[in-house]
Amino acid sequence: MEDKNLTQNESLEIISRMIKETRNNMERGGGNIFLLWGYICLIVSLAVYCLLSNTGDYRFNWLWFAIPVVGYPGMIYMLKKREKGAITIVSRVISNIWIVLGIVAGLLSIYMFVDYKAYPIMFVMSLLINSGVAISGLVIRFRPIVIAGFLGILLSFGMLMVAGINQILIFALLAVIMLIIPGHILNNVSRKVKAENNA
Repeated sequence: MEDKNLTQNESLEIISRMIKETRNNMERGGGNIFLLWGYICLIVSLAVYCLLSNTGDYRFNWLWFAIPVVGYPGMIYMLKKREKGAITIVSRVISNIWIVLGIVAGLLSIYMFVDYKAYPIMFVMSLLINSGVAISGLVIRFRPIVIAGFLGILLSFGMLMVAGINQILIFALLAVIMLIIPGHILNNVSRKVKAENNA
């Protein structure tokens, strides 16, 4: 079989189709995944803040591990249930970015219990998550996710100006900005696309 040399226009068309298919895949169920992680982060953040501020018992920081313990099984369940689309190299790139960021976040969380004063954990975690959101938005060229990611990156630096457990409230706010709002936007877009296709 002869190799076909693609013209520049054909190559751009293939790349555009892959980006569009990846965006369609995200719109089909990605909003729910954003919402899952967003609401878990929000609920856990507020629970940890309330418990720490009322008791002063820093053992309640163990509750942060509820985020991956609830989030990963929930995400796997959602991914199995959602409508499947074509798997493109673009969607693989986004998945791999989140796998790397998830591993780094997990290792940082574990290390925090070894030497919790070594670095500002809330700042680093929010920077990691918002970077993932911004990169995902840039790769699929979806402006609301790009804006949410970069806005979250900027607001993450606000944590460096806030002392103690009040950083948790900023993290809770960031969960709304970086995950919950984009999740609702993705779901709205998905509903509009389905309505147009059914019309």
